[in-house]
Amino acid sequence: MLYAILSYLGGAEETLASIASWAPTVTYYGLAIIFSLVLLALSIVWMFQRDMVYPAAFPAHSRDRVTLPSQHGMPHFDDIRLETPDKVLIRGYLIKRATDEETRRASTVIYFHANAGNMGHRLPVAKLLYDILGCNVFMLSYRGYGLSDGHPSEAGIKTDALTALEFIRSHPLTANTKLVAYGQSLGGAVAIDIVAANEPEFAGIILENTFLSIGKLIPSVLPILKWVTFLASEKWDSERVVRQINNVPVLFLSGLQDDLVPPPHMRKLYELLSRNQDGKRMKVTWEEFATGKHNDTFAQPGYFEAIARWWKDTVDVAEPYVPTGRLVALEPRDSIEKSDGENIYRVESASADISHAGSERESLSASPEMSVRGKKSN
Repeated sequence: MLYAILSYLGGAEETLASIASWAPTVTYYGLAIIFSLVLLALSIVWMFQRDMVYPAAFPAHSRDRVTLPSQHGMPHFDDIRLETPDKVLIRGYLIKRATDEETRRASTVIYFHANAGNMGHRLPVAKLLYDILGCNVFMLSYRGYGLSDGHPSEAGIKTDALTALEFIRSHPLTANTKLVAYGQSLGGAVAIDIVAANEPEFAGIILENTFLSIGKLIPSVLPILKWVTFLASEKWDSERVVRQINNVPVLFLSGLQDDLVPPPHMRKLYELLSRNQDGKRMKVTWEEFATGKHNDTFAQPGYFEAIARWWKDTVDVAEPYVPTGRLVALEPRDSIEKSDGENIYRVESASADISHAGSERESLSASPEMSVRGKKSN
């Protein structure tokens, strides 16, 4: 049959010769098309990888939800605007106790949120930490999130975290408080990085559902991209950085049904830190929640009780913080907007030589014109 067809087309030998003559050209263009498509796919992955790592930073709806701490039963707070060294304006909340003296005596949690939403979405969790632990809470929206300016990147978010830490250590009410970093998912990677670089500033770190690195997370989130993980410019290599933590107690909170970050990632981080454990100077604690998924581990029974136990055994008994002088004070250009719970007043930047009480008197005697942005403080 094949011979008959080839004969009809002009002879078997002539037809086969014709096909053979065209084969290199067809192969060349076929490979060229395949190579071009692969190159295009890799280019798309490269250009849009930050959209995939920080998805909630870009859609407009991520900036629409506006919530104040006072709407969650925390009326004593400052709405913070901080300018980072690379000139990006980021937003934060300093949620304080009822009085200045209580605030100075309480420990402070610096809250690093996950890659979805912004600090406003985490206020219910902050409220539980605030009530159960009796602590102050500092929250920030990374650049590109909430009402913070800029676009997120690993280097940029690390700068945001350091700026927040410098602010806490410069503020007269929190400068000498014990400090604990609390990070969920991506926030855990942020917490690991800032603690590893500034161990003397911290009394503890709490990690929830955190990954080893972006490269090792990609195959479980987007299996189709597992062969191109080498393209990831956003590393967040906690597996490497966590080894640098030698003295700060760590609490791991792992949801065993995590559908985004494979639970073995958390277990590996725990094992790495356990090897660093050095007697009383460092305590590594593991708590797991059998039905906890990536976004609801905090809602599992016993979650906040586990934090409270660890806090009592670790943070409450820790030695008082001794100022290290390692962090520079904020420059005068930075500003704080202080709140009476409903309205925001713009005042001068707080610094170590300006008492909080004096600053508050300034804010209440300042121009009655209020910032309209006071209602948009995520």
